[in-house]
Amino acid sequence: MKKQDSKTTPLRRREGRYTVPVFSVRINAELITPERTYHGVLWDISTSGACIQAFEQIPIRISCLLRLHQHAGPEVIERTVQLLWRDTVMRAHYVGLRFEQPIPADSSTFLGVLIENSKQSQDNQNANSD
Repeated sequence: MKKQDSKTTPLRRREGRYTVPVFSVRINAELITPERTYHGVLWDISTSGACIQAFEQIPIRISCLLRLHQHAGPEVIERTVQLLWRDTVMRAHYVGLRFEQPIPADSSTFLGVLIENSKQSQDNQNANSD
């Protein structure tokens, strides 16, 4: 497990997370607080939460609006989120968050497609390793 920020407590994940294939898909993220907007990219995703790689350190233990959008399309997904943890590795800042309303894995949004494709890929890898 990675070293956590001293102000956080490691949290056990309840479900599988699916890493975003950064070489083929870039999903931009904005975390919007009353004071300002932070920018980053989606690092991994599940139906109940995500990890964002941010360009600067972001406060935790707050609620804010998460706005996700692909660079290649007009679709935008917004969810209210709770920022739960943060970690810095070299100059990369990671923030773990939980969605107030889960994203259905079978949804027709780009995130639903990403989750479904990642599940299938993971199932195929597990079947091939047996």
